[in-house]
Amino acid sequence: MTGLRAFAGRLVAALLLVPFLPPGIAVGQDTDAAVTVLTSFPAGFYEPVREAFEATHPDWRLRIVNTKTTAAISQLQERSDGGVDVFWASAPDAFEVLKAAKRLEPVVPPPTGAPPTIGNQPINDPDGAYLGFALSGYGLLWNQRYLDRHGLPTPKRWEDLRHPIYARHLGITAPSRSGTMHLMVETVLQMQGWERGWATWLEIAGNLATVTARSYGVADGIAKGRFGVGLSIDFLGQSAGLEEDDLRFAYPADSLFLPASVALLRGAPNPDGARAFIDFLLSPAGQALLVRPDIQRLPVRPDAYAAAPAGYPDPYRTETGDDLFLFDRALSGARYELVNLLFDELVTFRVKTLNRVWQLIHEGEARLHALYGSANHEPVAADLLRAARAAATAVPVSAAEAADPAFSTVLRRPARGLPVSSRQAEQEAAWRAFSRQRLDEALALAERALIILRVAGGEGVWP
Repeated sequence: MTGLRAFAGRLVAALLLVPFLPPGIAVGQDTDAAVTVLTSFPAGFYEPVREAFEATHPDWRLRIVNTKTTAAISQLQERSDGGVDVFWASAPDAFEVLKAAKRLEPVVPPPTGAPPTIGNQPINDPDGAYLGFALSGYGLLWNQRYLDRHGLPTPKRWEDLRHPIYARHLGITAPSRSGTMHLMVETVLQMQGWERGWATWLEIAGNLATVTARSYGVADGIAKGRFGVGLSIDFLGQSAGLEEDDLRFAYPADSLFLPASVALLRGAPNPDGARAFIDFLLSPAGQALLVRPDIQRLPVRPDAYAAAPAGYPDPYRTETGDDLFLFDRALSGARYELVNLLFDELVTFRVKTLNRVWQLIHEGEARLHALYGSANHEPVAADLLRAARAAATAVPVSAAEAADPAFSTVLRRPARGLPVSSRQAEQEAAWRAFSRQRLDEALALAERALIILRVAGGEGVWP
């Protein structure tokens, strides 16, 4: 029986590697003429690029393996000889994870005319481990008809989404399922600092209507009126707007542009073809594809914008809040799984409870202000609400722990069907218990404060 279990375990592990085999490639089939690209980009983007690349390089065929960025990282960490030549995705911190794991082969960047930085952000990895081929902005997507129907203002900043007026009107995806969302979560954590950044995300979470399975689900939910506002990468938001006049996308005042990148994988079976593909992406012809109406990406080549339609966003001429802020890719890469796992335990799995907790806190704060203004003459209720807010925004990992590589490197998202380590399972269980305890505490404190304020407002008597 033990031998049978061992054989079954090996069989499961082998089957988990099947996603690396692109469609149409059988085991043992000659793939010398194929360039295999692992990407999170949708078919609407990579198919035109595939066609143009193969027309320019008729001796090469492009094979696309499409998966979420987070799943791609896990797969590439688990297996170094998966038959993949190129990794192609939006989030620079995903490349940092693979760089730290020594899975990337440095390449010499071809000349593009791009400056070394956009705002304060490097376009290429300083070590050449990955190269920026497009620029990505992250911002707010909303349905204007939905906002008008519900009497909601247009949000301008990330912070605006904390306001109780947006309760049950927001949609996001989980960073553990989206490299794009992970980047937005990490950006706020770095801009505001670990504790304050988590406080922002936890209060925003109190206004969530849902957490979608993938980034595309946010744009789709907004377009269909399931919720009114979401967070999105610019090309998803802008391309969605082509199909529905009510959809709007805007870069918030505290936004920044970061490169979407491409990299050659160490041990790639077809390094020459991989380099040809990377060179094509950065060539004038490859960059010209990005401004097509059905693609709408932001090229890194400044000269590519000359052929763009009128009003096309140009990041080199757009003011953002990133002139002093430098996104720390290495820090983000080092704590990549930590942030994803924490977000799931604190937010993704707690949406309904967070809705209730923040509804009570916001109601209590509004009543306190209505009764006493800024004077807060009801000290007991005020203290209870401050304590409730503190409990609702508490994080079980300190800033020092989050910055310690030794704390984060033991965390790993395993391949599907395989268990996590016992240490990680214990850690996740501790975070789960922490979140439940603190939210229960916040709920009890806010309820006590509301009883006091309702009595003070003449709406009841002491129970």
